[in-house]
Amino acid sequence: MSGLIGRLRRRSRDSFRDGELDETAAQQQLGTVWATTKSTVRDACEGEAVSAGSQSYVDLLTCIQMTETASALSSPPPLRGASKNRNKQ
Repeated sequence: MSGLIGRLRRRSRDSFRDGELDETAAQQQLGTVWATTKSTVRDACEGEAVSAGSQSYVDLLTCIQMTETASALSSPPPLRGASKNRNKQ
């Protein structure tokens, strides 16, 4: 039983370290993304990142990335050439 407890403690410690590394990497990425992110997205994502009671750079970065991806997918590409006139009747 004590061997199992020791392994669980090591896993927990390793998971904690991995989480710290993730937070540091996310904070660095946010340094480059933040200035180009719309203020409405920043405000909404900040609220989401702290809503669970703890601040998380990973949650903040994920929210920004997901919002930008969703925006890119929801806006169709502009029509070009003859297809511009096809729908004008």
